[in-house]
Amino acid sequence: MTDRPDVPDSAVVLALSRVEFGIDSVLDALRTQDPFGIRSTLTGYSAQEQPNLAEKGLILAIDRLLKMKVPGHAEWPTLPLAERCDWWVERIGGFAAVVAGLPRISGAAADRLPIKDTLGAAVQAMVIGAVCREYGVDAHADRTAIIARVLTDRPITPDDVLEYDDPTAAGQEVAKQLGFGDESGDAGLRKAVKLVWRISKLLGGLGEVFEDRPRGSLGARFIGKFPGVGVVGGFFDERKGIRKAAYEAADLLTTSAFRVKPV
Repeated sequence: MTDRPDVPDSAVVLALSRVEFGIDSVLDALRTQDPFGIRSTLTGYSAQEQPNLAEKGLILAIDRLLKMKVPGHAEWPTLPLAERCDWWVERIGGFAAVVAGLPRISGAAADRLPIKDTLGAAVQAMVIGAVCREYGVDAHADRTAIIARVLTDRPITPDDVLEYDDPTAAGQEVAKQLGFGDESGDAGLRKAVKLVWRISKLLGGLGEVFEDRPRGSLGARFIGKFPGVGVVGGFFDERKGIRKAAYEAADLLTTSAFRVKPV
């Protein structure tokens, strides 16, 4: 791991604690019955007295989509735990990998951009947060500790989180910083895209701490150093890194190892 003794655990906790609150808001939006705003679209088309053939096809497609077992669906909790976690990794992880891979469009120059690692850390933290929820972990300190363990490999525990930060004050501060409660009319996915960028800014100054977070193959990272096509390499690098981060989080949750300091 990157040795950054000049960055104390307290600074890492303060940043990730706020990131976890931001992630919580995004996941709440995506867990609603209509996370992508498609139910309102269906209602609008269904209200037409004489929809044309294309509109009828769209109505049927959206209606079928609404019956899929996704977060917010009544039958979602009945699905196996592994299947629910994989849904987040595949669906949200794919979207997040695109966002995190965008800085690589400049090729090797992206290595000098602090946003590269903070954005990658933010999207990995989002998927880790989703996995924690599926495991039934509700405590803010627990989820923050797991995110810290996976992204930094530091032996941070929930007790450390509570020692270094006040969850109530942190939640209020993040709500103000990220504009929670701002009725912009954004649907879940659009809101998620906007907030991921804002959340990554909460990690400003800690880029080097996340240099050794879970990553993809060396081949993908090599392609990521070329201008233009670098975004493709960045996508596969981040996508595999997201999967690794989710698996590491699942291991910590299964063993409860995140609750104690390593011997």
